[in-house]
Amino acid sequence: MRNKLTLLAAMTGVALWQMAAIQPASADAVSDLQAQVTALQNKVNDLSTKGMSSVNKDYPGYWNLPGTDTWMTLAGHVKLDAMYDHKADTGPQMDYSAIPMEGAPGSDRVNKFHANTKQTYLYLDTHTPTKYGDLRAHISWDFYLSSQGNPNISNSYAFRLRNAYGVLGNWTFGQDWSTFQDVAAGPNTIDFNGPAGQTFIRQPQLRYDRTIGANQYMISLENSSPDFTSTVPFYNGNQWNVDQDGQLGDPAGCTVGRAASCNLGPSQKATLPDIVARWENDGDYGHVSFMALARKISMDTGTAGVVANGGTVASASTWGYGFAFTGALNLNTVNKGFGNDNIVWQLAGGPGIGRYLQDLLFNGAIYNPATNTLDKLTSWGGFVGYEHFWDASGDWESNLVLGAEGTRMKDETILAANGDQMTTHSESLSLNLLWHPVSNVTFGIENSLGKRKVNFALPGQADHGYADRFQFSGIYNF
Repeated sequence: MRNKLTLLAAMTGVALWQMAAIQPASADAVSDLQAQVTALQNKVNDLSTKGMSSVNKDYPGYWNLPGTDTWMTLAGHVKLDAMYDHKADTGPQMDYSAIPMEGAPGSDRVNKFHANTKQTYLYLDTHTPTKYGDLRAHISWDFYLSSQGNPNISNSYAFRLRNAYGVLGNWTFGQDWSTFQDVAAGPNTIDFNGPAGQTFIRQPQLRYDRTIGANQYMISLENSSPDFTSTVPFYNGNQWNVDQDGQLGDPAGCTVGRAASCNLGPSQKATLPDIVARWENDGDYGHVSFMALARKISMDTGTAGVVANGGTVASASTWGYGFAFTGALNLNTVNKGFGNDNIVWQLAGGPGIGRYLQDLLFNGAIYNPATNTLDKLTSWGGFVGYEHFWDASGDWESNLVLGAEGTRMKDETILAANGDQMTTHSESLSLNLLWHPVSNVTFGIENSLGKRKVNFALPGQADHGYADRFQFSGIYNF
């Protein structure tokens, strides 16, 4: 189409020139003809700019949607994960809160192999100019933590939403990584979960960003999901709470190794969004970031049907808080001899921080039936990772990552009397070797070690357990 328009302009110019040559023309007539040719050429250029061109220097790899000002790309990666568990099996990813205790049922099922392509990932990204600036939309999916088949036949997995958000000016609205998580400080592990002690959470939010020089300021209102543990099962959702949309207890909602009564249910009550504030400074050295979090943790059994079915009406709430310090340091700004090596880190914690530390879900608070209160649990977590490149081309690299997390328990006698185990401490160590033979392909091997300790030991079991996993991954980015 673009070539046709250009040819049309050229032919029109030639025809007009020939007409001017055949008939003597006044200076005004010649000037009018030149103006018409210029206007026609401008129109051709304008059409080219508004959609006839397939290249946009601001968004390489994007293409124009015909008839619109929107530029779009579709990209992602295909990933194969093959895992061998020398010790306990924690599932398709290293879940350090799910390591079974020594002597617990299933803890001796060792030397297991498993492979999947669940982490295959796809995203759609668009940019559209508006009078308020660039309007960006982003949607991403993977196939993790869901299945529609079985390994006997199809190995099918359901398409799962990860992120879905829009950005206009300083505002982000939709589902994105929590403002309390520093994605750029994440270590380069091939395990899906990464180290113990990290923040790992996506959720709906409304966020405002403002950049002033090298500093970025963010504040967000994010989806609230109060997490707490109760030794009285019906407080965390079971058949007695029939007034809450007919929801029943779901023991399968608890990961193996967590408290039997930890499943979320009708008595979990969100009354306000979580509030997160963040400051970040970026430079040649890398970046540092400080975050603060406030969240309300509430529970309410309701009244209808509770007493009649043998339950007790209860309602309680408390405020939880969290703080984090994260960052990444480019070591070549310290000494050129380090090449492209870098260090990443995170340290987070606070009373009631709970689910914001991925392996301490349900550690936000404990419901105490004697005082009808939610007693906040103070938890902390952190990691440090070192990324080393073995050659100047960056084809070979290794990552060493150490992580740890813990909770200062309360109401331990109540938990022990009910037989509820909760994670009090866990540690992780990961070491990998990655090869990038071409720019969009990675092959890697990784060894991950983990240890988990709980508040007390059940009969015949220890109060700790271990995990040891070897993993191979192949990744193709497109």
